[in-house]
Amino acid sequence: MTAKTEVGVGPSETTVKKDKEVLVVQDQGLFTFETADTYDGCFEAKKKDRIAKMHGVGVYTTAEGDIYTGTWDNDKLGANLDVRIQYSDGSRYEGLFKEWCYNNRGKYIYPDSSLLECEFLENCPVGKLKLIDPNGHVWLGKAEQGYGWLSPVNHYFDMLEKSRDSSRTKKSKKPEQDTVKSRRVSLSPTKPSSPTKTSSSPTKPKKK
Repeated sequence: MTAKTEVGVGPSETTVKKDKEVLVVQDQGLFTFETADTYDGCFEAKKKDRIAKMHGVGVYTTAEGDIYTGTWDNDKLGANLDVRIQYSDGSRYEGLFKEWCYNNRGKYIYPDSSLLECEFLENCPVGKLKLIDPNGHVWLGKAEQGYGWLSPVNHYFDMLEKSRDSSRTKKSKKPEQDTVKSRRVSLSPTKPSSPTKTSSSPTKPKKK
């Protein structure tokens, strides 16, 4: 047996409290932080606390000269999207980025202009590698515990001049068989570091 209960439906009893709408401002501007780092790009801020977060396309430059370019989401770069990171030592990374790590496909350019193409897992090269050295020679191999085992694609290399005054390669009319065998090289790409800004650091953005 089910008992019925009558409930009053007067105006005072049917009033429903609505959640307050959170007002968010989205804009673009230039921020300077206490650390001397800067951010130039899109941001998002709640009107209530006025704390700005990097959100959208933007460029973050550290006081040391490292430049992080890409799409930001709540102060995080990448969100598994393509980014470009230029380091002050001349190296750079271009590829997918997630949780402040090189992740998935990407390429890393070393200070000497060597180009490494591979898959990355939490900043470490993994799997098959392709390295183009400063002379344009292609090496293929695989990554293992932070090192790369690489072999030259072509077995006939241009001979280097012995003169100290020349570092360029010359093609010999009669190419000699190259004696270079597989090499074990340290890959060691520069690791990215997250911004050191605090929520209270940014000045008011300067409109472009």
